[in-house]
Amino acid sequence: MKDLGCLFNPKTIAVVGASEKGAGFFVIENLRSLGFKGKVIPVNPRYKKIFGLPCYPSLIEVPITEKIDCVAILLSCEKVNSILEQIGKQGIRGAWAFASGFAETGKEGERLQKELREICLKYGILFCGPNCVGYVNLHAQSGMFSAPISPTLKKGTVGVVSQSGSVLLAIANSNRNIGFSILISSGNEAVLDVGDYIAYLLEDINTEVVIAFLESIRRPDVFARCCERAIELQKPIIVLKVGRSEMAQKVAFTHTGAITGSDRVYDAFFKKYGVIRVEDLDQLLETAEAFARCRGRWPKGGRAGVITVSGGEISLIGDLAEGLSISFPPLSPSAATKLRKRLPPFVPISNPLDGWGSGDLVETYPACLEVLTEEEGFDLILISQDAPPGMAESQVNQYTDVARAAVQAAAKGKLVIAFSHLSGGLDKTIKAIMDEGNIPFLQGTKESLLAIHHLINYSNFINRNRRQKEEEVEVKSPLNLNEMIRKLSGPKRILTDRECKEILRVYGIPIVREKLALSIEEALEAANQLNYPVVLKGQSKDIPHKTEAGLIRLGIWNQDELRTSYNQIIENFKNYNPNAHLEGILVQEMLPKEAKEVLLGISKDPFFGPVIIFGLGGIWVELLKDISLRIPPIGREEALRMISEIKGRALLEGFRGMERADIESLIKVIIQIAQMAVDLKDVLISLDLNPLMVLPKRGGVRVVDVVMEVGGEYV
Repeated sequence: MKDLGCLFNPKTIAVVGASEKGAGFFVIENLRSLGFKGKVIPVNPRYKKIFGLPCYPSLIEVPITEKIDCVAILLSCEKVNSILEQIGKQGIRGAWAFASGFAETGKEGERLQKELREICLKYGILFCGPNCVGYVNLHAQSGMFSAPISPTLKKGTVGVVSQSGSVLLAIANSNRNIGFSILISSGNEAVLDVGDYIAYLLEDINTEVVIAFLESIRRPDVFARCCERAIELQKPIIVLKVGRSEMAQKVAFTHTGAITGSDRVYDAFFKKYGVIRVEDLDQLLETAEAFARCRGRWPKGGRAGVITVSGGEISLIGDLAEGLSISFPPLSPSAATKLRKRLPPFVPISNPLDGWGSGDLVETYPACLEVLTEEEGFDLILISQDAPPGMAESQVNQYTDVARAAVQAAAKGKLVIAFSHLSGGLDKTIKAIMDEGNIPFLQGTKESLLAIHHLINYSNFINRNRRQKEEEVEVKSPLNLNEMIRKLSGPKRILTDRECKEILRVYGIPIVREKLALSIEEALEAANQLNYPVVLKGQSKDIPHKTEAGLIRLGIWNQDELRTSYNQIIENFKNYNPNAHLEGILVQEMLPKEAKEVLLGISKDPFFGPVIIFGLGGIWVELLKDISLRIPPIGREEALRMISEIKGRALLEGFRGMERADIESLIKVIIQIAQMAVDLKDVLISLDLNPLMVLPKRGGVRVVDVVMEVGGEYV
């Protein structure tokens, strides 16, 4: 972690480009409104004084006795680098520039940004930006912020990093009553990037939850270390990562000079490190509020007891909770009996529960909530209560009874979360009661349920991570690993089938029984040894996809069928690519029809390195794209989760009376392939085991087809 104290907790700030209007005005005005206790030094040759403060013509004319910690640069892009040279020569450690016109604009901007970075690295300047609105540190009462600070901005425990300045402004101005510690706009990240900022926030005593708006992650290895530290501290990282669509990827490049990676890989990366991913700003803010209020009180599971004052909203909750980690177990007989005594006979006794009763909330609601709170089968209690601003006073008075009952329930030790189905704000009186009881009061049905879903998943991740550390997974790396890497290095190339399978055997990956035949006589002999039925496959590294070329023949039961199939493959080979080299015809045992085809592979992502891919095999993976991804290495539980995530898992589990596949053997192979990905990460470009056949019961797995691309520098 870089010590960014000179930026975020300075004692003296110089403002180059200070003025009586615009960004140069707002930086100083914001410091005054924040109550900054340090010294502000305006710099601008056009003024003698600004806000009553002496204004210097240039930075170099500021007296040497003034020990400046950081400099706010409010000048155009072409003037920024010369100021940074001055900053460096004066030994100032921190700087921020507001200007755009750098790498986000094209070649000239890229040149300016490269020069900016070189200057900062030369002098060791910790630089924020360019092309950003700066930061606000509410606890230190400091900031270099180029826009007006909202009077509703509240001090709290949520730290923010945003690669978009406008998004940071939206968060700062959201008026959602969320308390923030530090808000940082990172912009083009010419020097410091999101990894540096998150690392700082994690160690900040005033920050308990980190939220981030990201277009890209420039240094995945640094970000990964941040995530590992976040897990140690149990400080959640919540991310809104854009770039799923083709349009978003184009905009990201022009906006910040960043190139977004494959979105599926980002998902895999976030899963590995327990990062909570949300879809929009409303979800980001509600999830932040939930985590800030519940930190250290993670739910033990997703079994929720729910109380509402509306039967219609019960249906809404049921619809929007579909597919989430929240479940609604039935009430115990004892609880149902108690509730029946408290509610009119026309009210159904169920979970979720309509606690409206006859409309006297003082009489019925606290009693019903008490019963739900005492249920051992519930991990948390959800209170569905609309509380928009602008309600009639009598309505507010009625709903305060709900809020007080919620506080009483929470005092008994069970996690209680309230939410309003509307997103237009919350009544101040009811919100104040909830705040006093430290109960999260969320807004919007979908946003609230997703925030609760994320809480449950994060709690599960923390427990799973603890178990994985205790879990010993046996993996096998070759003794001659360095020699293998050396042989696989060099120019990019497709390995022969024989070379691929030699590597798989070293890693203990089971391969179907087979023999390579160079003539029809050898093929006949091989089939006799393997026993009919057999499969024939034409082998050529020039034709990695055999099906399209007609190089595969299945279900050959005798010598006559073998001769016909052999000759047909030779003819198809010549017609498909006359210039390709035929290595021979592979004769394989034919596995039982009960065996299931899956794909298991490795792909090398340019940002994140090797990624493990699992899905249905054969053509289905391309047609359905039903796959699961992970960043290696992975353990047994994570391998099992990969299998459970695909929609086609039912085929492996025994769909409609089919025999269950040997999932345990499949798990072992996934773990071993993940270890191969780690071992060979510098030279293995891609690996496809497609199909990998999973036999029924305890029959194990067999590699049938393999394609491996290698190449790279030997280190």
